[in-house]
Amino acid sequence: MKILQVCKKIPYPPKDGEAIAIYNLTTGFAKAGVQVHCLAITTPKHNYDISELPPALKENISWDTVYIDTSLSPFKALKNLLFSELPYVLERFQSEKVENKLKEILQKEAFDIIHLEGIFLVPYIPLIRKFSKAPIAMRAHNVESEIWQRVAAGESFFLKKWYLNSLSQRMAKLEKESVGAYDALIPISSKDEAQFLLWGYHGPKLVVPASIRTEDYLVDSSNEKEDAICFIGSLDWIPNLEGLDWFMEQVWPKVLLEKPNATFYVAGRNIADNWKKDHWKNIVVLGEVDDAHDFMRAHQVMIVPLFSGSGMRVKIIEAMALGKPLVCTALAAEGISYRDGHQLLIANDVDTFARHLIQLLSNKSKREELSKNARNFVEIAHNTDTLTDMLLMLYRSLKVNKNA
Repeated sequence: MKILQVCKKIPYPPKDGEAIAIYNLTTGFAKAGVQVHCLAITTPKHNYDISELPPALKENISWDTVYIDTSLSPFKALKNLLFSELPYVLERFQSEKVENKLKEILQKEAFDIIHLEGIFLVPYIPLIRKFSKAPIAMRAHNVESEIWQRVAAGESFFLKKWYLNSLSQRMAKLEKESVGAYDALIPISSKDEAQFLLWGYHGPKLVVPASIRTEDYLVDSSNEKEDAICFIGSLDWIPNLEGLDWFMEQVWPKVLLEKPNATFYVAGRNIADNWKKDHWKNIVVLGEVDDAHDFMRAHQVMIVPLFSGSGMRVKIIEAMALGKPLVCTALAAEGISYRDGHQLLIANDVDTFARHLIQLLSNKSKREELSKNARNFVEIAHNTDTLTDMLLMLYRSLKVNKNA
């Protein structure tokens, strides 16, 4: 089988949730014997020279990249609002250079499946149809309009709130109108699947959650810092910043009342200088770290305090694979088939969040219980090889039906 996998970001190095989710599927295809041609958009934020890829990533995988400048521009945003039907966040990824590269690849090679990594690539479907008869599958990493709807709900400045609501509505319109454009839907969670069904999708589908290779995740608590809590994630993503501000301003002071020696460590890429505040007590902001796994292993508890966003947080899956006790909001853990109190702890208000953290810092046996349960859960529910095989079964049926 030959698959063309089209991505809006290059999945290497796999440092953020989306890149990890793409990378594991790409390598999963290759390990299963599929010939993969990966076409990835590179941008100022996500750029990589594919000539430097490890040799192992070239076995059964060929790579192409197209660089486009996706930098935010107020002028382009206003122009988009006035003259374009596409949401601005999506229009930034539309480029004639990408179209030309797609055309070149499709004219040279025949594929059994065209696999699109996300709604941002749907506008390229008409061109793909023109040069290929292969079935097209759209992997929905999240419900994009829901992200912006939730961000808008938390915005107080009326002009920005209006713009974000407009962006959410335009994205929802695109997501709804595109359900008939592809031949298979691959949502990352059952919750997201339900939304696409409400929008009228009725074709082949398969929920494929984010996956990892647990053999790459060593459970080791021997170097944990005492009374140490951590967060890791992109520090230029609005939902992360909103959640962290809430935690540090409201939850953290309550934790320190009971645990005055506790320390909160924050790691992530693209941290804004004006976000590094000096008045925070017992908080260490590290920025990007060399090894995310080592960072998570070094702390007794990890938090994910999100109140907006959509899809599945791959960092939660990674933390569970590392046996890391977690306290999350329910929204942060959306799409994961967890049991509250069994694999992780859920808290949606200040007092509950603080109480859970104090409990975990004080109770080693509870940390060990969550650690064991979380690891076992990921080995069963988020195994890359198992999920890749399930997806390939669907793709083989699509190929047969297309040729019938």
